[in-house]
Amino acid sequence: MLLKRGHYVLTPEQKQKLVTLGFAEAKAEARAVEKPNINDSKKPSLFEDIAFLQQRVRSALHHALVTRNFEAKVMEIAQSLIQLAEKHPDALIASIFLVPFSEYSVAHSMHAAALLSILTRHIALPPSHRETLICAALTMNISQVELQNELFGQAARLDDGQRQAVLDHPIMSSAILREAGVEDQLWHTLVQTHHESWRGNGYPFGLAREQILPPAHLLHLADITCAKLLPRRYRSALLPATALGQIFQRKDKEFDQSFTTMLVRELGIYPPGSFVRLASEEICVVISAGAKPSEPLVAAIRRADGPPYGEPLLRDTSKPGLKVAAPCHAGEAKVRVSFLAHLWKC
Repeated sequence: MLLKRGHYVLTPEQKQKLVTLGFAEAKAEARAVEKPNINDSKKPSLFEDIAFLQQRVRSALHHALVTRNFEAKVMEIAQSLIQLAEKHPDALIASIFLVPFSEYSVAHSMHAAALLSILTRHIALPPSHRETLICAALTMNISQVELQNELFGQAARLDDGQRQAVLDHPIMSSAILREAGVEDQLWHTLVQTHHESWRGNGYPFGLAREQILPPAHLLHLADITCAKLLPRRYRSALLPATALGQIFQRKDKEFDQSFTTMLVRELGIYPPGSFVRLASEEICVVISAGAKPSEPLVAAIRRADGPPYGEPLLRDTSKPGLKVAAPCHAGEAKVRVSFLAHLWKC
């Protein structure tokens, strides 16, 4: 009853469960992640800045209970993402597809927060609610960081223990945040209800459609979208057009039509950072949207049957011989992110 009203009382049994999960007892107080020294003559790329933010997210998720001013530090990350979304939206979207990650759980939270930073640019929210929503995205899975990493490579069905941990994680994550000093009730509500569904079959409360706050519903949409866009060890990521098509087909049944329309409009048919094959048989990375949704600005990386070019080459997809023939998977590009990073300027 208290949970449903936004309050939390951590019992000794629940504290012991957190200890068992490995969050109440850290090996040592988290050290601040320092930005690596970079030669002054070489300005870091936007992708390097985003990778650094990802490391800050990792530190926050793994060491929440021993991090001083945890709430303020997460808020700083959220504000950095908002600044990137305002100044470099294409680069931020591209980072979802291109910036490497070592832990799926950290990357997924970062991607959902980045996507929400993009989507909320044109939404009128009360003061600080945008930051709070992005903070909720960054921390919604804080109680199952290790489990998410484990499931990233697991093709088999969840066992009973895993299934129960998944069902418990919205409440357990809120509990950890409370212990870490987060008092923002909206933050807790969003974390607790980010898996509630318009169909009424969500968890942990099984809320009806009218009981779910719009920002919690938007967080739910971002969570599902990013899960579809990232690969697992046992399967490839869905092509963006396929993922967005699946979500758009469920509008008004599972997702708010205005949110799904906004999602498709912001990401486009070919989002920045995704890959396409041209009529010229060249494999290209999308840099940004073009004058038409079907004519993005792209850079050719290689011919389908040849090695990578020395440098990416800009292509005008409005020309008949250079039109986009189809989207393709990142594996077909066969290049490192460092080869592409300079396409998105600071």
